[in-house]
Amino acid sequence: MELVEDGVVYQDDPGTSAVMSERVSGLANSIYREFERLIGKYDEDVVKELMPLVVAVLENLDSVFAENQEHEVELELLKEDNEQLITQYEREKALRKHAEEAASRDAPIRCQVIVGAHLYRAEQHVAESVASVQSVYGG
Repeated sequence: MELVEDGVVYQDDPGTSAVMSERVSGLANSIYREFERLIGKYDEDVVKELMPLVVAVLENLDSVFAENQEHEVELELLKEDNEQLITQYEREKALRKHAEEAASRDAPIRCQVIVGAHLYRAEQHVAESVASVQSVYGG
C-alpha cells in the first residue's frame, strides 16, 4: 500500500521508498479522495477489493513514466550525437570538395611543370648532340 501525505504519494513497500512522479501523485490523490467519498457514502467494503488493484496500476504507471523519462534523456543524447556526426560529416565533405577543387586547379600547373622539365631535358639532349656532332665534324 501507500501513504498519501501533503499531496505526495509514498510507497510503503519495504523494498522501495521512492516518491512517485508528480503526474501519478496527482492521479493517486484524486482516486484517494474518490475512495474516501465512496467509503463515506456507502461502506469500506465497496473499495476494499478495488484499492490494491488501483495501487498496483498506479505503481506500474509510475514505473512506466520513469522508464519514459529515461528514454527521453537517451533520445536527447542520441539527437546531440547525431547533430555532431552530421556537423562532422558536413565539415569533412567540405574539406574533401576543397581538396578536389585545389587538385583540379593545380593539375594544369603540374602538367606544365612536367612538360617544361621534359622540354628542358630534350633541349639539353639536343644541345649535347649538336656539340657532339660539331666536335666530330670540327665545325
